[in-house]
Amino acid sequence: MSEPKSEKIEIRLTHNTFFEETFRMPSLAKAFLRHFLPPELLKWLDMEKLTVETAKFCDEQFRETRPDMVYTVPIIGAEGCVRFHVILEHKSYNDRSAIFQIWKYIEQICVQEVVARLTDPKTKKHKAWPKDFWLSPIIPIILHHGIFPFSGEIELAKLFYPLTGAEEFLPHQKAILVDLTKIEDDDLPHDETAPELHAVLVIMKVIFSKSITKIRRKFSEVLEELKAYAQNPMYRKLIYQLRHYVIRNAKNITKEDFFEIKTEVGRVIEEGDSNMSSFVQDIINEGMVKGIAVGRAEGEAKNEARAILRILARRFRKVPKRLEARIFTITDLACLEKLFDLAFDCESLVEFAESMK
Repeated sequence: MSEPKSEKIEIRLTHNTFFEETFRMPSLAKAFLRHFLPPELLKWLDMEKLTVETAKFCDEQFRETRPDMVYTVPIIGAEGCVRFHVILEHKSYNDRSAIFQIWKYIEQICVQEVVARLTDPKTKKHKAWPKDFWLSPIIPIILHHGIFPFSGEIELAKLFYPLTGAEEFLPHQKAILVDLTKIEDDDLPHDETAPELHAVLVIMKVIFSKSITKIRRKFSEVLEELKAYAQNPMYRKLIYQLRHYVIRNAKNITKEDFFEIKTEVGRVIEEGDSNMSSFVQDIINEGMVKGIAVGRAEGEAKNEARAILRILARRFRKVPKRLEARIFTITDLACLEKLFDLAFDCESLVEFAESMK
C-alpha cells in the first residue's frame, strides 16, 4: 500500500508584518540605504545617527494613514532642523497608486515641518518662509517582492493625462524601485556589519516560489549564515521571525516541512547558544514542538502549552499559577505558536502576560 500524500497546511499571509518587524532594525536599515541610495548622496548623510520614525497622518481618503517605514538621517553640514528623510513603502503586489500614496505622505511631512516652525516660540515671530528656511529633502523607495515584477508607476507625472505641453508643469516626484523579483540571488547585497540584510532579502525574494524545496534550501542557507550570531538576542529573535514568516507564508508547505523547519531552527539556536542546547533538544525529543506540527487536536495544544511553560520556568524560574492556567485555556495553535516565540524573546513575565490581553 502506498503512503498517503502529505497533508498541506493552510497558511495566512503576513508579508507586511514581517517587513515592519525586520526593517525597523537600525542596523538593517543603515545597510539597506547604503546599498540602494545614490553614492553621491550618501557622502552627505550621517548614517550612524539614523533613526526610525513613527509617522502618522490623518487622511480620510486613505485607509492607510501612515507610511510603512520612515527613516530620518542628519545631513552633514546642514544647520537648523532640516533632516533627510526616506519613506520606504513595502509592496508584495502590484499597486499602480503607490507613488500617489507616497506623494501624499511627502506632502504631509512637509506640512508638519512648516506647522512646527510656525508654532515654535523661537521661530514663529519670524516670517513663515524666510530665506534660511528649507524643507527637508525626502526620497521615497518602493521595496517590492511578489510572484511577478512590479509594474506600477514610480514617477508621479505618469499618472496624469498625457497632455502635450503640460509635461514640464506636472509634479515630478520619482521613487527608487528595489524590485527583488528582478535582482539575481547572487546580486542581493551582503553587508559585513549587518548580515541580517541579506538574510531578510533572500527570504522575501524566495517566499513566493511554488517550490517548497527551493524555499527550504534558501532558508537553510540563511540559517547557516546567521548561526554564528545566534548567541546574540537580536539575531536569535530574527531567526525565530524568519521561521515564523516561512511557515506562515510558504506555498505548498506540508506538516513534515513544518516540523523539520522548526527542528532545524532549534538545532541552529542550540549550536549558537550553548546555554539553550540541552533544553531545546529536550523539547524536540519529547515532541513538544512536534505536537503543533502533527495536528490540531486538544492534546497538541496542551503539549505546546507545556513547552511554553518550560521555557518560561527555565528563564524566570517560577511561573505564577494564574498565568499557567491562562496558557492552558488557549486552544488556538497559531496563538500558541506566537507565545512560544515570545517565551524566548520577552524581557519579563509581565511583558509575556501583557501580550496575552
